[in-house]
Amino acid sequence: MLRTLDLGLTLLALFLAAGCYYATPSSFLGGIDSIAIPRPSNYTSAQSVADSLTAASLRAFGQKGALRIADAEGADAILYLNILSVEDRFYPSAQSVDQYRCSVVVAVEIKAFEGPVLLKQYEATGWGTYEEDAEREGAVGKAVSMVVRDIIDRSTWTKTAPRRP
Repeated sequence: MLRTLDLGLTLLALFLAAGCYYATPSSFLGGIDSIAIPRPSNYTSAQSVADSLTAASLRAFGQKGALRIADAEGADAILYLNILSVEDRFYPSAQSVDQYRCSVVVAVEIKAFEGPVLLKQYEATGWGTYEEDAEREGAVGKAVSMVVRDIIDRSTWTKTAPRRP
């Protein structure tokens, strides 16, 4: 009986080892190791949004060394960002306080320098609410964070084929 149990555990260990992949908690599309993040194209008058989006993207993609941030000539891929709109609208609240919602819409695409489009172009939307003009920058920051989180979520996965050496 003990011999059968040992054999069973050994076979289970071999089975599990044969099916393992090299993976990180968040592996990037196409197995890229580096990415270039140029300043976004901006079709709005809100220049501070472009600055916030660039800074947040650099932080998120470079976080914990997940990807090396490189210039366009030295990167495996490039992240194209186009700010399409920044809108402030009245946002009715159940509370007696008037609120506004700042929405940011960004066209996103990631292309490999050699090979296919890694993340097909799509529109990411983020928003944040505020009550007074002094709080608007915080709402913009929340909107930009939401957009960047969406980009990271769409460009990573947890199960991958073995990465190149």
